[in-house]
Amino acid sequence: MRGHRRSAILVMLTFAVPLYLLLVAMGAMLSARAEYRAEISSIEPRVARMQGLIAKEGHIQESLAGVNTVVADHIYPESSAAEAVAASLQAEARRILSEAGMDITNSQVLRPRKRDQFDYVAVKIVARGTLTQLDQGLSELDQFRPVIFVESLDAFPNRRRRKQETATQVLTVSLQLLSLRSVL
Repeated sequence: MRGHRRSAILVMLTFAVPLYLLLVAMGAMLSARAEYRAEISSIEPRVARMQGLIAKEGHIQESLAGVNTVVADHIYPESSAAEAVAASLQAEARRILSEAGMDITNSQVLRPRKRDQFDYVAVKIVARGTLTQLDQGLSELDQFRPVIFVESLDAFPNRRRRKQETATQVLTVSLQLLSLRSVL
């Protein structure tokens, strides 16, 4: 074996290199298989969710239609111009507060603020009246459709003279009202 030592090493290397390459290739294939299995395991729940959504698509569409009608009752449609919505909001708010017995001293349309799916259309109204009239006006605003939100409310009592001690307290109220207009 001494004389053939070189030949033995050469034969051993000839078998070892292909064996090493075979083991590396098998290791790479097993590693890729494990990665694919992990990927399939992570995809399976998503596929099951999608299949569930597909199975319930009709029910989801019906629910969405119901929600859309409710939303349409609460916001101004996209077809309405923001300026027209602001003018309508101003007129309706003035009417509601006047019918509640309040005196409107000032009102102004504020610039619409653009948000993701809505334009925030706002008006500012200054009115005078009693606390009962204010409560009645706010109750009427709450029932109005499309919805009118009270964004801010500042109330200041008016000064009373000594002779009017028994008279009802009159307030000056500054209301900033907001309504939504769809932009979709």
